[in-house]
Amino acid sequence: MSALIDRIYASVEQPELWPETVGEIGRLIGRRPDFWSAGPSVFHSQPNPSAWEIGCHGSFLLSRADLRALDQYAAEFENLIVRFLRLVLLSVLWSQRDLAAREVLGARMVRRYLHGREASNGDVHFAQRLIAAMWEDGRMFDFRGLHYMRLLAPHLDRAARLQMHLNLVTLRSELVSGALDSLTVGVIMVDQTGDKLWQNRRAEEIAGNPEVLTFCGSRLVGRDASSTQSVRELINRAVAGEPGLLAIERDNSNPLLLVATPLRPAGMCNVSAQQDEMGYGVVFVSDPDRSDTVKVETIQCAFDLTYREAQTAIAIARGQGLKTAARAMGVAPSTARSQLQQVFAKTGTSHQAELAALIHRTFAHVR
Repeated sequence: MSALIDRIYASVEQPELWPETVGEIGRLIGRRPDFWSAGPSVFHSQPNPSAWEIGCHGSFLLSRADLRALDQYAAEFENLIVRFLRLVLLSVLWSQRDLAAREVLGARMVRRYLHGREASNGDVHFAQRLIAAMWEDGRMFDFRGLHYMRLLAPHLDRAARLQMHLNLVTLRSELVSGALDSLTVGVIMVDQTGDKLWQNRRAEEIAGNPEVLTFCGSRLVGRDASSTQSVRELINRAVAGEPGLLAIERDNSNPLLLVATPLRPAGMCNVSAQQDEMGYGVVFVSDPDRSDTVKVETIQCAFDLTYREAQTAIAIARGQGLKTAARAMGVAPSTARSQLQQVFAKTGTSHQAELAALIHRTFAHVR
C-alpha cells in the first residue's frame, strides 16, 4: 500500500507513469482490468464507435430489490465512488501528451456513462445513474475495494492539486519562453556554476558560430582561450552579484556585446553572494550586424503611412539614400522625396537620421 502511495506522488512528476499507477490501483481495488485501462488500441488507433460499444451495455434489468439495494448503496458510497473515479480519469488524461488520445479517452467515458443514460425519474441523481450503469456492467465495488478507495482518495486528491499546480507552472514557463523567443537580443540563463539553464531562439542563432561564440557542452566559450576566460569571468561575476559587460571582437564585423547580470527572485536584490549559495545569472547577447527585416505592414500600422511611404521609411532606416530608394521602388526621385516629406510629417521627424533612429528604437527589440 505504501509503495502504491509513493507511486502516486511519483506520477505527478512523471505523468507518463499514471496509466501504470491507475492499473495498480485497479488491481488493488478490484473490478475487471478493462475498467482501469483503455488499452493501446483505443489510445493509438482511429476512433471506432462500434468498438467502444462492444461489451459496454448490460443485458439484464435491475429488479425492484436491486433498485432498493442500489439506492442504499448509492446513498452511502456515491460521493466516494464519483470522487474517486473523477480523480482516476484526470490522472489518465494527464498522462496523454497526444491531444487526440485525450479526446478518445474522454469520449469513451462520456459515451459509456453519460449519453443514453437519461434518468427515468427526474429526482434520480447522476451518481446513482452512474452506479447503475456500472452495476449493469458487473462493476460493483465490494467493501474491500471501497476501503482501499477511502485510503487512497486523500492521496489522489493531493496529487491532483499538485499536478494542476505543476501544469500551471509549466504553462506560465512556456508563455515566458515564447515571449523571450520574440526578442532580437539573445538571452542565456546560467546557474551558479556557469552552466546554461535555458536560452532563447536568438541566443541559439548567435551562438552557432564556433569562430566567435558557441557552447561547449552547456558552457559558453569564445574562439580562443583568452576570450573564453573573459566570458567565464563575466558570468562568474554576474552570478556572484556584480553586473558586467564584454565586447567580443570579430573579423570584418562589429563586436558582439555581452551584458551579464544577476538573476534573483524579487526581494532578493540586496542579498550578498556569501548569503546566496544558489545564485543565477542571465547573459544578454547583442549582435549589431544581425537585424530583422521590418515588414512594410508593420510600419504602416505604427505610423499610419501609405504602402509607398512605409517602403520609403524602411529604405531610409536601412541607410539607403533617397535616389537608391526611389530606384528600388521604381519611382522618380521627386516622387520619393514627396513621400519622404509625408513620412516626416506623420512621424514627427525632420531629417533622415532622426527617422532612421525612430524606426530602430521602435522595432529594434522585438522580431
